Amino acid sequence: MSGRHLAWFAAITVLLAQSKSWSDEKSLVEQLPRIPAKSPEEAKKTFELQNGFTVELVASEPLVADPIDAAFDEHNRMYVVEMSDYPFLPEQRAQKYKDQRSESWSRIRLLTDSDGDGRMDQSVVFADQLRWAQSICCAKGGVYVLAPPHLHFMKDMDGDGIADQKQVLCSGFSQSNVQGLANGMEWGRDNAIYVSTGTAGGELTVPAANGQPERKFTPGRRDLRLDPVSNELAMVSGGQQFGHTIDDFGERFICSNSNHIVHVTWPLHYLERNPQLAIPSTIRSIAKEGAAAVVFRKSSAEPWRVVRTARRAADPDFVKRLPPTELVPIGFFTSATGVTIYRGGIYPAEFQGNAFIGDVGGNLVHRKKLTPDGISFIAERTEHNCEFLTSTDNWFRPVNFINAPDGTLYVLDMYRETIEHPASIPDDIKSLCDLESGYDKGRIWRLMPPGLNRTPTPPDLGSATIPQLVEFLASPHGAIRDTAQRLLVERQDLSATNALHAITMSSLPDRQNSKQAIGSLVRLHAAWTLHGLKSLTPLDVLGLLHDSDPRVQLHGIVLFESTGDDACSQQIARIVGDGPAKLRWQWAFTLGQLERDKAVLGLRQLARSAAQDPDLRIAWLSSAGPHLGALAMELLSDDVDAVLPLIVELARLIGSSNSNDSVQLLKHLTNRLPVEEIYTPILNALAEGLRRRGTSITAVLSKADAGDTASQLSKVFDRASQVVNDGSANPAARLSAISLLAWGNPALAESTLPVLFTPQTDPALQQAAIKSLAVHNTARATQLLLEPWKTFGPASRRDVVDQLVASNAGAMELLNAISAGSIKLGEIERDKRQLLVNHPVAPVRDLARKVLAEPPSNRKQIVADYQSALDLTGDSIRGRKIYSKTCIQCHRAGTEGHQVGPDLASVQNKSPADLLIAILDPNREAQPNFQSYTAVTKQGSIHTGLISAETSASITLRRAEAKEDVVLRGTLDELSSTGQSLMPEGLEKDIDRQSLADLIQLIKSQAPVGK
Repeated sequence: MSGRHLAWFAAITVLLAQSKSWSDEKSLVEQLPRIPAKSPEEAKKTFELQNGFTVELVASEPLVADPIDAAFDEHNRMYVVEMSDYPFLPEQRAQKYKDQRSESWSRIRLLTDSDGDGRMDQSVVFADQLRWAQSICCAKGGVYVLAPPHLHFMKDMDGDGIADQKQVLCSGFSQSNVQGLANGMEWGRDNAIYVSTGTAGGELTVPAANGQPERKFTPGRRDLRLDPVSNELAMVSGGQQFGHTIDDFGERFICSNSNHIVHVTWPLHYLERNPQLAIPSTIRSIAKEGAAAVVFRKSSAEPWRVVRTARRAADPDFVKRLPPTELVPIGFFTSATGVTIYRGGIYPAEFQGNAFIGDVGGNLVHRKKLTPDGISFIAERTEHNCEFLTSTDNWFRPVNFINAPDGTLYVLDMYRETIEHPASIPDDIKSLCDLESGYDKGRIWRLMPPGLNRTPTPPDLGSATIPQLVEFLASPHGAIRDTAQRLLVERQDLSATNALHAITMSSLPDRQNSKQAIGSLVRLHAAWTLHGLKSLTPLDVLGLLHDSDPRVQLHGIVLFESTGDDACSQQIARIVGDGPAKLRWQWAFTLGQLERDKAVLGLRQLARSAAQDPDLRIAWLSSAGPHLGALAMELLSDDVDAVLPLIVELARLIGSSNSNDSVQLLKHLTNRLPVEEIYTPILNALAEGLRRRGTSITAVLSKADAGDTASQLSKVFDRASQVVNDGSANPAARLSAISLLAWGNPALAESTLPVLFTPQTDPALQQAAIKSLAVHNTARATQLLLEPWKTFGPASRRDVVDQLVASNAGAMELLNAISAGSIKLGEIERDKRQLLVNHPVAPVRDLARKVLAEPPSNRKQIVADYQSALDLTGDSIRGRKIYSKTCIQCHRAGTEGHQVGPDLASVQNKSPADLLIAILDPNREAQPNFQSYTAVTKQGSIHTGLISAETSASITLRRAEAKEDVVLRGTLDELSSTGQSLMPEGLEKDIDRQSLADLIQLIKSQAPVGK
């Protein structure tokens, strides 16, 4: 145990010795001493920085309070978002807070450094009385302000520093969760502003304006792109909590409390071109050390956290058994926030492109190096066994960072006594805390590199001429480059174009000038500036394609979509063939924007690579939408083995689409299937696609002039039946044949598949047979699934239940079997019981509540009754057995389990008391991203799970065992949130107190990824 851990241990020991009774209110008051705030000068002394860095104060109270976001305008004035109404909206404030101050609002503050000494000395309230304001972005002489429920545009028209023009551009951003609000407006390289919509969600309304009608839409798990010219909002990939940043080359990164860096990997506008394409999650967790990585804090625990720990340790004997991590704030990310890529030019070279992340609960700043990895990145900590910046001041709350025009990074320090969701603090402790303490305080710090005593005064770009703005595109500081580009586009002065063309084309072989090297970044900015001026030419694009940096070449491919010519195509062919995989990935997307002949030819050339690379395959398929049949026939006429994974996905898309390609593909396949089993997975995929669309092979053939295809297909199914019954056949061939029987005549499946429902059958074959038989959804099929229940193993039983609850009739028969006693109540897992008693169809729901009835439970009382489990010594070996029985379907522990709910390592930092609540009362603090949804299709199929991905055309629901159901929006009859966690209530019925202690010990013993 380290020295500081020993100090914390001693503090808790003293605390325990002083306490006479935890139920004594006076004693509780004694255990919650207030932590006093420090002056800025005192706070500065508490900082410890690495690599020779220091901090300078830029602003503090009373000039600024509660800063959580900021933006610099072209005159280097700093607009600051002050969230002084954290954590309560005005109507949520208890009387004790109203007694302290009558009003609680967010504000926008305008700060100015009038004497150029690097410290703000003038402050004006630009806009007041906002609710939970989150973000600000400068544009068009004013600012966009995101203050849920509204997105505003505000402007000072008379020069007094106060907004007198205010326009609501969009409304409906949810305020349901203070930790999940929309936030993070950031300028992209493409002249647009990107917005993180958070996890709280919202139903957005854009009011009628400029002749356009009112528009309503729901982002869901998607972020937004704002076009400042038209104020039009479009959905883009994303969907996390507070924190959003864009690097020099337009890559976006976001974060959540316990996942400190996430890459927004997939461009949604490409994926949504093919509405039948089932996409993966559009974001990717990239931390090498894992989402909830280790952090090394220097601050002590807040008293309320100590009290919560001490309650568990009131028994002195128990104290001796507590591991060191239980006596200190656990060293993992619990409140990651404000992820920001450093884009200045004043820090040492190794800091370029680094990610800075705050942990407001740990009073620290973490730094990561990003390394390209395929289409994404690996982010690895830069400091070892310490953090880039730590403070012993509990009030230090680094919520966000800003790339400043002077090339440094500013730290926005909300400076609060407590940062915590109110629901996470026990009521009696919360009643003695002041959760608004610090509403009138706040600091903004400048991170200074070694050897620098003063940063140069940034230029006033607002007074710069057009030629000067073009020169500023070459600034080493991203903030200056961005503002120069913005102003050039906003001014729409075409006199800039000649100089911009000279920059973009300077990389062309016949124009390279060794006397004046032009960097890749300035070339990138110049090209997008020309795009914003509507003056981009093919030669400009060719200039990007000849750049030495693949990241700039990628933008050349993107811009080729609107201006490219044959010379560009030839250069793309060169760099795609020899360059990084990400260039091929982008080219696969871009091909979908081209005319048919060029698109099909390009996709055909990429087919073999796409068949072997899952990421490239998705990009390829996104472009294949208009050409599915043509591409399938071309690939089937060549070496099928080399491109089989691609053809399989094409077949699934063909089935999902409403076209005649399905019949043509069936004709082609049935002429080969009896002798070429390689085609079986293609037929399976086609049938699965048809099912997603609510139809079947039989239905499609009955409506088409299919000749003898139906009879040929019947022979295929008959042969599949023979293979299933052939015990000597290759297991892979039998699996393939079983899957085929899902799509043929129900009677054939009903007569063939039950032969596999014996204890002697390979479980894999048995489970495949269960799924195929269930597809037919006939009364006889349901009966055949239920009859062998007693002989089925746990996995097969789980599959039977999983399949039956997906239909009304199947659910009713399952409930009847439970009612009759042929299936015991305890044999149905709790998540399925929860689904049935909350079923969207009334007859099923009513019968479930009768058959599955349990005494009504008081969750708070159950939690109270199980508190004694915290006094028991847990055993992680026994706990793993409990995990394997009750948790493995939805949670990963190390390399075991399925990633549906949180990885156990990511909640290892919670106290045993908090884990007890999370296990026994999972809906008390259920985060929106872990709430389940129910989708009912027009065909009556029912799917329940977490929304893992969504587009305008489809949603993907993830359920137990990480199984995913893709539902096309066109087939939806109803989609609704259950308002509950996917994790069911009632686990106390299945485990006793000792088992709960064992399970908690297993969770606490989890090691972070990479350790």
